[in-house]
Amino acid sequence: MATPMTSSQIVAQLKKWGLKYAEYRSWETHNRNHMGAWGPVNGFMVHHTGSDSKDQRALLYDGISGLPGPLCHFGLAQDGTVHLVGWGRANHAGSGDPDVLKAVMNEDYGANPPVDNQSSVDGNARFYGVEIWYSGSHKMTDAQYAALRKLASAVCDFHKWSEKSVIGHGEWGSPGKWDPGISSGKMMNMAEVRADIKATLGGSKTPDPVPSKPADSAPTHTVVKGETLWSIAKKYAVSVDNIKKWNALKSDELTIGQKLKVKAPTTTPDTGGATVAKKDATYKSVWDLDAATPPKGHETTANPTWAPMSILKGIYEGLEALRKEVATLAKAVDELKTK
Repeated sequence: MATPMTSSQIVAQLKKWGLKYAEYRSWETHNRNHMGAWGPVNGFMVHHTGSDSKDQRALLYDGISGLPGPLCHFGLAQDGTVHLVGWGRANHAGSGDPDVLKAVMNEDYGANPPVDNQSSVDGNARFYGVEIWYSGSHKMTDAQYAALRKLASAVCDFHKWSEKSVIGHGEWGSPGKWDPGISSGKMMNMAEVRADIKATLGGSKTPDPVPSKPADSAPTHTVVKGETLWSIAKKYAVSVDNIKKWNALKSDELTIGQKLKVKAPTTTPDTGGATVAKKDATYKSVWDLDAATPPKGHETTANPTWAPMSILKGIYEGLEALRKEVATLAKAVDELKTK
C-alpha cells in the first residue's frame, strides 16, 4: 500500500523518465474524491478508449452520461504524448476481484494474476489509470507503446513497485472487459507487456564511463541500461531538445550501447539553410575525387581540386554576384525614371 503521488510529484516523475506530457484544464484538482476514497494505491491499470479519435481530452476529462469524469489520470495520444486529465479518484477501474488485488499488492503471482471472477473491490481507489487513445481492435502505435512502458515505469519507480503492479483492465474483474486490446475482443499479452516494463525499469547503477572526445567532433555518451534522454541531459546540463537535435533523433527511444553527442559540434559547415548531402563512396568518387588541376585563380578552399563540386560552387558564387549586380542596376534605373 502507498500514499498516492501529489500532482507535482507525478509531473516530476514524467520529467525524470523523459516523457512528453501536456496539462489539460484544471487536471490537478479534477477528481471524484467527494464520491469515495483515493488511496492507498496499489497499482497501475491500462485501458484503451475504444476510439481512434485524435483528441480525446474532453471526453476523458468530462466523462459521459452516467459516468462523470475524470475517466483516468493519463490520456495517451497516438504520438506518445501523455495528457494529464485528472488527479485523485477517477472513474476508470470500477469494481474488481479481491484475489487479483491481493496478488498485485504482494507482487507474488506468476506470468499473470489469478483469473478474475468477482467484482467486489473498489478499483478506483486503488489504481492509477491510463486510457490509451485507440480502439483496441488493432495494436496501439509504437509511440504509444514506448510511452506506456515509460509511464508505467515512472509510477512504479516512485513507489518502488515492480512490473507486477501493472495490470490490464481485462485482468481486473469488470465483466466483458478486454482492454488493452490487440484485436477485436482480444486483450494484449499482459505478461509480455510486464516483461517490457521490467526491462524499462531495470538499469545499471554503475557510474557512466567518462565521455570520450574524438578529434573534430562533439563529446559523446554511451547509453547504458535504464537511462533516458532526461537523465542524460541532466548529467551533462543540457536540454533534451538539444540532444535530440545534435543526434537527429526522431523520438525519445534509446538503445543500450547507442552513442550520443552531448555537446554542440565545434564546427558546423555553412550550408545556407540547405540539407547537407551524405557523402557515400559513390558520391565521393564522382563529386569530390573526379578532379583535375583547376585553372589558376579558380581554386576553392573547401575543394582545391577542379572537381564537379568545386565547379558548381563557382557557378553558384558567380550567379549570386550577378544577381546582386542586376539588383543594383535595376535600382539605379528606377531612380533615373523618377527624375
